[in-house]
Amino acid sequence: MKWKRHMAKMRWFRTSCLAAITSMLSLALAAQTGDTAAIQQKLNSQFKLTTITADRSDIVTAGDIVAIHKPGLMMYAVASPMPPSNSYKNGKIGQGWGGFGKDLAIGMAAPGGATAASYPHRPFVPEEKCWVTGIQVQKDGVLFQLYSDPYDNIRYYANLKIPFPDKKTVPPVDIAVQTVAEVLTVVPPQDQGGQGSQPAPVPAPAVAEPQVEQEIPPFGTYFLKETGARLHLAQNGSFVLLAAGGRMSPGLFTINGDALALTYSATGSTSLFKIQGDRLVADTGLAWVRQGSAPVTEPPPAPAPASYGDIAPPPPPPPPAPTISIGQTKDQVTAAFGDPVRKAIIGTKEIYFYKDMKVTFTSGKVSDVE
Repeated sequence: MKWKRHMAKMRWFRTSCLAAITSMLSLALAAQTGDTAAIQQKLNSQFKLTTITADRSDIVTAGDIVAIHKPGLMMYAVASPMPPSNSYKNGKIGQGWGGFGKDLAIGMAAPGGATAASYPHRPFVPEEKCWVTGIQVQKDGVLFQLYSDPYDNIRYYANLKIPFPDKKTVPPVDIAVQTVAEVLTVVPPQDQGGQGSQPAPVPAPAVAEPQVEQEIPPFGTYFLKETGARLHLAQNGSFVLLAAGGRMSPGLFTINGDALALTYSATGSTSLFKIQGDRLVADTGLAWVRQGSAPVTEPPPAPAPASYGDIAPPPPPPPPAPTISIGQTKDQVTAAFGDPVRKAIIGTKEIYFYKDMKVTFTSGKVSDVE
């Protein structure tokens, strides 16, 4: 019996020690990793969400305006059946393979054989502003749903994924919040006077911001010598195509590596180009040359208008044709038509015969003309 009681005490002791060790390990692990629910609660308290209409055409309840601090964010027009996918990595925002897959999904969901390129795109530069319509904390990062003010009467939206530093581990709340703050933050209340309908100017880079080597977009004006047309690419992602006849076609452009896509605002159609140094080569083979960096054959200037002194005066108007009317005297008729071919006197009447006219005078005045 004593031996049995001793064994029972030993089993209880081992069980108690194992439970204590397990509890201590759990507490240590909890101190090193975060909780997605706690991160979600913290972000919900930091960002007041914006509510939009079911068709995404307008805002129902405005929340906080946020500023995007990193380059590369791409938004699609809300007419797109799904928003594009963006992800933050190595100091900038890109679309990557996730964005390519989302574009394929958009093409499958779009009606009438449309593709993701059928909808207007708009790139957002650092410090441009937008709204947040949703926040979802996932096991490897935070997914933001973004929504813009109208630009040329078009609103845009997108998803932005901000991964955790270690995708396999949920970080503590403060680390997760700090990671989000690198990419976007709430604009102070005194600056939340609306985003405006025009793109914000591109700010100068902050001194403390680490410089990330990027390909410089080919902003500027290009000339097509075959037609005399001009194409201007602005830094805010918009373009204007000026045809030789003076017709203007505005729109937005996107850059993916050395590929440039122009999407026209009026039709939604897209033109594709290859960026080759200071030239844009269209899919038709025509090359647009950037002005100021390569010789361009300009159309010949119009001749200067002649001065008034070089223009001969118009000839004087011809004299009015002679006329004859009842009551005129013989002197008035001969002054206008000259002497008749012959004359005849019949009773009280005297007749003047001209080549194609006969004038009868009675008492010395015209009484009939044939």
